[in-house]
Parts: sequence; C-alpha cells; structure tokens
Amino acid sequence: MHKIYLSLILATMTYAQSVNFDEVLEQTLKNSKDLQQQQLNIDSSKLDSQMIDSINYGKLAITEEFSRTNHAGYVFNSKLSSREATFRDFGFAQVGDMSNFDIQPVDLNYPDARNNFNTKITYDIPLFTGFKLSNQKDILKLQEKANELKYNLDKKTLELEVLKAYNSAVVAKDFVQALEKGKIAVSKIVEGANAFHKEGFVTKIDVNEAKVYELNINASLIEAKNNFQLALAYLRFLSSNDEINDVQELENRYFHFPNEKELYKKALENRDEVKMQDIQVNATKKSIEIAKSAYYPTVYSHLEYGYNDNKLTLDDDKDYYMALVGISLTLFDGTRDIEKEKSKIEYAKATLNQEKLKDAIKLELKKAILDLEAKDAILKEKVEAKNLASNVLEQAKLQYKNRLISMTTLLSQEANFRKNESMLIQARYEKSLALANINLILGQNIKEENN
Repeated sequence: MHKIYLSLILATMTYAQSVNFDEVLEQTLKNSKDLQQQQLNIDSSKLDSQMIDSINYGKLAITEEFSRTNHAGYVFNSKLSSREATFRDFGFAQVGDMSNFDIQPVDLNYPDARNNFNTKITYDIPLFTGFKLSNQKDILKLQEKANELKYNLDKKTLELEVLKAYNSAVVAKDFVQALEKGKIAVSKIVEGANAFHKEGFVTKIDVNEAKVYELNINASLIEAKNNFQLALAYLRFLSSNDEINDVQELENRYFHFPNEKELYKKALENRDEVKMQDIQVNATKKSIEIAKSAYYPTVYSHLEYGYNDNKLTLDDDKDYYMALVGISLTLFDGTRDIEKEKSKIEYAKATLNQEKLKDAIKLELKKAILDLEAKDAILKEKVEAKNLASNVLEQAKLQYKNRLISMTTLLSQEANFRKNESMLIQARYEKSLALANINLILGQNIKEENN
C-alpha cells in the first residue's frame, strides 16, 4: 500500500509544474489560437497581392467546344471555319435564271444538321488599366502590412493578459500563504486562551471569541485556496498547459522613465495602432488614384489559336489564329465623379482619425502615468501600514498575556494586521498592472526578446 501511495506522489510530482512568468508567456504565445489565426490572415493577404501579379501576367486557357445544330447561320459558319464551304452551300445549285434574285435557296436556308468541334488555346492579358491594378496592388501590400501590425498588437495585448493572469495567481498564492500564517498565529492565541481559562485568568467568552475568529480564518483560507485554483485554471487555459499547479514570484516590468514628452514621442513611434492608421490614410489616398483610373482608356489583348472541323482534328488545314488588341475609353459616366469624391471623403476621415488617435494616446498616457504615481505612493503607505500593524499586534499579544487588554481587543489587532497585509499584497499587484499598462501604451512588448 505504501508503494502505491509513493508511486502516486512521484507521478504527481512528475507531471505537476511550478512555472515563472517567462515560461507561461512563451507557452501562451506558442499555443495561442488567436495568434495562429492572425498569422493565417497575414498569409492570406500575401496571396491577395500575388493575385494582382497573376492578373498582370494574363490568362492562358485551352478550350474544347462541341456543338450539333441545323441552324442555317451556325452550319454555314462552321463550314466556312473549317474551310469546307462550296457554292452549293451558298444555294447556287438552284440558280437557274440569274435575273431572279428572289429565289430562296434550300441548301443555304435548310442545311442538314452538322457537328462542329472547336479546339483552341487562348491568351488574354490587360495591357493598360489606367494604373488601377498597380494602385490596387499597393493597397493590398498595405493591407498585408496592416495584418502584420495587427498580429503584433494582438501579441502585445495577449502578453499583458498573461501578465495579469500570472500576477493574479501569484497574489492569490500570497493570500493563501498569509492566511496559513494567520491560521497558525490564531491557533496559538486559542491555545493561550485555553491555558488562561484553565488557570482561571480569563472567562470562557475569551476562548469562544478566539475559536470564532479561528473558524473565520479557516473559511477565508478555503476561499483563498479556491481563488488560487481558479487563477491557475485560467493560466492553464491561456498557455494550453494542463500541468501547471504553482507559480513563482510576482512579475514587474521596470523601465526608464524620461519626461512625459519623451514618453509620448516614444508611444507615437512604437504604437501599432498609429502605424495601422497611417496605413489607412495611405490606402484611402490610393483609393483616390483608383477612382481616377476610370478616366483613362483601357487597353487589352486577346490571342487565339485553334482548329475547327466536324470532327476532332489537329490537321494544319483546319487551323486558324487571331490576334486582337482593343482599346476602350469611357466618354461619359456620372458615377466616376461620385466615386472620386467619396474616396476623397474617406481620405479626409482617415486623416481626422489619425489626429484623433494621437490625442487619445496623449490622454491615455497621462492617465496611466498618474495612475502609476498613485499606485506607487499607495504601495509605500501600505508597506508602512503593514509594518506598524505588525508592531501593534505584537504589543497587543504581550498586553493580553499580561491581562492588560481583552481578547476582543487582541483579535481586533489581529484582524487589522491581516487586513493591512492583504491590502499590501493587493497594492503590489495593482502597481505591477500599472507598470504593464504604461508599457502597453508605449507600444512595447512585455519582454524585449519577444519583439
């Protein structure tokens, strides 16, 4: 039986994992379905731009057409196409008096049904589209870059989410450890109260007060352990690693803080949203050029080589070719002006959104800096408050031993210490998030090596 228990313990230790932030982040970025989907969007956009190149190269096709008809026009045309037409097909066999032009020749009007096979290879290519294709390709290249920026933005956002989740798990673990220490401390208080009660120094009320407080500590500990398991479950979900069962130290993203003006400049340089909006401005500007292409002529070419006969053949006597170059110029179309004006409006809107985004980033950065300053100041106060609460608690314990204060007062100081301890843990967590938030606003990765 002992061997079975030992095997179970070893198996648990083998598969369980205590991870740090870097490990969780690496696993999450590697296994993220959202990032994988965005990568597919990038691959798709690359194919879109390649499609324009394919259009410029033209289209080569081979075609086999079979028909059977007694339609006079089609039959006559198929005979001409296969170089088989005779004067009889024209109806000359019925011509008796050449002065009678009203004769309706039966051979011409009522031909026998005929099979026709048209085997051909064709090549169609646009020679000039009014710069429409070239501008369209530029837009698709911009879209490809936008998808890459979207990938980077999603990655940075996911990194922040991982940091929040990881630090949340660390904080939940800290709460568990703090309450476990509190449980030990309260157990000693209960033991002391029982000892004093046996000696007749305190009443049963003191003992019961201590036990009530101990039960509440136990309940809080159960809740804290559940919160820790919930935090670990979310980390397993993000990282796709079901073996995570513990976390290590709190992750803080420290970096140099120049003045606010320099931070704003850095944010504008790094933010993917700014770069994406720049792309939107350029794309709408290109759309104006595409609208202008409707005013240019289009030039195209069609090349064809094939065989035509009443049966499948590759006989040189039945072959033909055709080379065509066409030009088309629209003289009037009222929709062209409308499309051009709409494109100009979209360009103006994109430019306004660009300026609006820069203003929003400035405000976002200002609020984040103020929030970090507040969280940093709060953390310093909470550190001092916890230290003072710890000193007061130790003094209260000594005073209770000397029967100078009541059990109620002692437990009040114990509760005050636990409250300040919890507030300090929360303050550390909130400062870590404030640092990470500024990092995201500056357009930086959580870890530079992940750039």
